[in-house]
Amino acid sequence: MNMKKTLMILWAVCYSLFAVAQQSAGSVQQGIVFHDNTPWADIVKMAEEQDKLIFIDCYTTWCGPCKVLAREVFPQKKVGDFFNPNFICVKYDMEKGDGKMLNERYKDHIPGYPTLLIIDKQGKVKQQMAGFQEADALIQNAQMALQGRDLFTLRKEYEAGNRDARFLVDFMASLEGAFLKDEAKRVADDYLNAHEPSELDRDEVWQAFGKYVTDIHSPAFDYLVNNAGRYGGVLKRDRQAINFQVKSACDKELRHLLRINFDKEGHAQPLSTDTAWIDKVIWYLEKTNQPGVDQYKLYNYIHKQLLKGQNGEAWEAVKMGVKARTSGFYSMKVGDYVAYMAPQTRDKKVLKDYLAVMEGYLNRGNSTEYTVYKTLADLNRRLATSSWPSSSRPPTKSSWPRKESNLRKFLTKRNKLYETKHDDAAGDGHEPHGHSPTANLQHSGHGDGPRRHESHAHGRRQNAD
Repeated sequence: MNMKKTLMILWAVCYSLFAVAQQSAGSVQQGIVFHDNTPWADIVKMAEEQDKLIFIDCYTTWCGPCKVLAREVFPQKKVGDFFNPNFICVKYDMEKGDGKMLNERYKDHIPGYPTLLIIDKQGKVKQQMAGFQEADALIQNAQMALQGRDLFTLRKEYEAGNRDARFLVDFMASLEGAFLKDEAKRVADDYLNAHEPSELDRDEVWQAFGKYVTDIHSPAFDYLVNNAGRYGGVLKRDRQAINFQVKSACDKELRHLLRINFDKEGHAQPLSTDTAWIDKVIWYLEKTNQPGVDQYKLYNYIHKQLLKGQNGEAWEAVKMGVKARTSGFYSMKVGDYVAYMAPQTRDKKVLKDYLAVMEGYLNRGNSTEYTVYKTLADLNRRLATSSWPSSSRPPTKSSWPRKESNLRKFLTKRNKLYETKHDDAAGDGHEPHGHSPTANLQHSGHGDGPRRHESHAHGRRQNAD
């Protein structure tokens, strides 16, 4: 019995060793077989002798995506089965040996690492890819080079006027694979501006250009918002990605329009007066069921009250946002409101109220405490006091629970908040109050000029110009 048991154990061990050996042998044959930093002259000679193109993995030792490619993509059997018979495959550390020479020679084709180049035996680049590549995309882009449909050939066809949808899908894929984002965006914008937004319903058009529908002023963006539900449902497109796309564009626009800007002397600049467009952008968020709509409605209400000179009502709304711990009512944001309103009043009671709220941020571990101190100093100067009145201090953080229901009640009570009604529009897709997304919209004081930058020279944000 013991002998039989021993034989069974030995048989199991041998079988396991045989299976491991077979797996190891198979793994050796899988994946791309690279020449490793082989002298370039030898690689070119091999390409001439075998009449093959050269596939180069341009990497560095510190590049994370390079290591992921080497670990997860290059070893795949289907990748090896395609590249090994069709190319002379070589990898170079671009910071040493012949890698440095090639880096200098092909620098116009190497935007970063990893970069994957396909080069003919005369040394001409036939295909360019950059960044991490999934296995199928890597094979597809290399296959296009073998078929003479490489990035550079497609670019010539595009410049010659080819606008066929199938061609554009391939061209956009090549541009994205080469990490040429700016050029891809230009091609997408040219197409979207020249065609009806309904072209996005076509799968090949959406595949090529869908993710580039980010210009919030364009008819294509308005069409996307009004059809987001259909796209995510009937057309089976990624609704989560569409929502993120819409929200990112709306967030950027609303931050731009609702922000209070100051010049280098700390004087507040004129607020945007295009309240109809602000309403429309908030409606875009509502239409696509985005989070944070109440926050923007509160900002919008405050903005409208400031435009009307109703600073008292605006301040009550600010305090509601602070007490409800509404997202976005951090010290710098509230400090901007105070800095805008404080110079317009001499009422010490009002100034003390501003002071009390700003004092509440001191012990919150906020990274923008410099702004708090600057605002406090300005307020104390206005009050002509050397100390901060403890009697005016606000409740502690623990006594300010999140009260979203109170915020909702506040917003509902002040139905002036959303003067343009959008409920019907949200239901049937019609334009709210006749506002056309294609109208020539003017944003008072906020053109498409240089982006703003942050400056602490006077404790306030200032325009670049």
